Amino acid sequence: MIETDVALKFEDLKRSFDLTFQQALVERTQELVHLLIVRIGATRFALKVADLAGLVRARTVVPIPVAGSGLLGLAGLKGRMVAVYSLAAVIGCPELSIEQNRWMVLCRSEKEIALAFTAVTGTVMVPRAELSPVSPGAPPNATDAVGSGASQLWLLNVSSIAETILKKTAVPPSAENGLAG
Repeated sequence: MIETDVALKFEDLKRSFDLTFQQALVERTQELVHLLIVRIGATRFALKVADLAGLVRARTVVPIPVAGSGLLGLAGLKGRMVAVYSLAAVIGCPELSIEQNRWMVLCRSEKEIALAFTAVTGTVMVPRAELSPVSPGAPPNATDAVGSGASQLWLLNVSSIAETILKKTAVPPSAENGLAG
């Protein structure tokens, strides 16, 4: 069953990659934004590829009991420990996480942070001019909208999400020195 899922995902990603060559060419004078399209439950979002340090299949996550932070636990990745957070929880939509997290993106940040979500649905290059400002009802950390109507996606700011996580988990200087605050 797992091999079938992997084969289907491979075919989906291959088809998405091949379709990028069939899409109309964009004038070279336009600045393009490379986006990774992800799914949390049934809802799709976009992430800027430039904000990511990597994309990996979900690893075994060792849970850490921390209430309300979205922290799922720690995972080993290439000899490093990575703090894994639920992307649904950190954007304030934990109800979207109805399916198992099968993928993780690594954030470009000073600390090892990964965001876990359900699926990768493809990539797309979008002219910067086609990004729209967020409207009411956008999730926290959404900077822009991509597309329109039923195909509209929220563009999530991964750098902002990582900064928010770091601020919430920062150890006060007095605690670092072993002093009571």
